[in-house]
Amino acid sequence: MQRLIFLLVAIMCVGLYSGSRAQQTDEAAMHNEEGLCYLQCGNYEKAREYFMLAIQCDPANKLFYNNCAVACMNLKKYQEAHQMLTIALAIDPHYVKALTNMAIVNFYLLKFADAYAYYSKALKADSSYTKERFRLDKVIAGVKQVQSQNPDNDDLKKIMRQLEIIKNSNGDIYSK
Repeated sequence: MQRLIFLLVAIMCVGLYSGSRAQQTDEAAMHNEEGLCYLQCGNYEKAREYFMLAIQCDPANKLFYNNCAVACMNLKKYQEAHQMLTIALAIDPHYVKALTNMAIVNFYLLKFADAYAYYSKALKADSSYTKERFRLDKVIAGVKQVQSQNPDNDDLKKIMRQLEIIKNSNGDIYSK
């Protein structure tokens, strides 16, 4: 927790460099757009760098932290993604994209109870977005990916069995 507080203070201090607020916001948006371009191209490290520049220019923008977390997730840097999402959610606790990403990050970190808690919060914040993001086929693919990296994890085996039962019964993870 102290590390997170230090990180927030450091980011806020970096954002206080001289220059007009509008200029900083424009520069942040430009860095974010560059980051999004690199993200689309699959250059996740470069995307992460540009999102960090955007954060330095505008440390109060939740979108930049979420975007940086997405780049980190693609780099399999789940702890760093977790830190970025923690800040995004400190700025806006109901930010559904960060909530769904936090659910995914926690799942990859094998923190299944936390993953479910964030999923539940996301569902309350925006059920249609969350239901689309967690379609059964996507969930099964994600669980299989995590399971391939952790083949001996009994919890993952149980989760996969439950998903297969749902898939074979009615295919709707939201009906129960």
